Amino acid sequence: MSDDHGETWRQAERVPTRALLTGVCFGSAQEGVAVGHDEVILTTRDAGRTWALAHFAPESQQPLLDVICAADGRVIAVGAYGVYFSSRDGGASWNERRFGAQAGEGLVGRGPAGDDVGRDFHLNKIAAASPTTLYIAAEGGHLYRTGDGGEIWRELPSPYDGSFFGVKSLGGDVVLAYGLRGNLFRSEDAGGTWRKVETGTHAMLNDAVSLGTGSAIAVVGLSGVVLVSRDAGKSFTLMQQEDRKGLSAARAVGGDTLVVVGEGGARRIIIAPDAAQAPGGPGP
Repeated sequence: MSDDHGETWRQAERVPTRALLTGVCFGSAQEGVAVGHDEVILTTRDAGRTWALAHFAPESQQPLLDVICAADGRVIAVGAYGVYFSSRDGGASWNERRFGAQAGEGLVGRGPAGDDVGRDFHLNKIAAASPTTLYIAAEGGHLYRTGDGGEIWRELPSPYDGSFFGVKSLGGDVVLAYGLRGNLFRSEDAGGTWRKVETGTHAMLNDAVSLGTGSAIAVVGLSGVVLVSRDAGKSFTLMQQEDRKGLSAARAVGGDTLVVVGEGGARRIIIAPDAAQAPGGPGP
């Protein structure tokens, strides 16, 4: 935990697991949920100072990979092999079901509309566009959207067959999806159609965050890749980090500062305010 925007860090006082933790979210300043391998789910009621074990099932051999919290106490955790957990009380109790989605119109070879699809795919990331509109990025080129807070999911047309490791709503119907080999796509109709955005890199992209309150966005990935956009994801500049250590997640602290974690631990990256609008040079 850090209370000074990533300058210094301290270990939480009580974390009752040794499992790898992969995702964390907070529905309020005090109440949060963390998830990880062995289907571990932790909850906190004191802003992350101490954590309690809410669920643990190592025999299942299906890790949880991400979690999202809403202010009204709803929480959704997703993971490998279509594992899907939901809670309506901030993580105190959970309902588990195998993920299923209805095939969207025009999807060829994915099953007729109304059939459940995507049950066995790894669900890598879940993100919110609004309290009720959520997206899931999954392996094998699969993307999903719900308009009712997660009750019914529909598969979206995918712009490629490689795995997606993240999805980021930019407000309204604008959304980014990103994954293997520097692949990044932008949609202006809530995932109905996609346009590929050049990134200047072949590194895997892992996370995306908004910078400040404008249209600036940063995307981070392996090999020290930091992509910066000043036009709501229409184009990106590659800011290659010299150490080329992989970045797995980022948070914005201020208009042009990122706190990142990855192979080099936790650190801050200052984004150049004059970043160009064209993709950077050859990347890793």
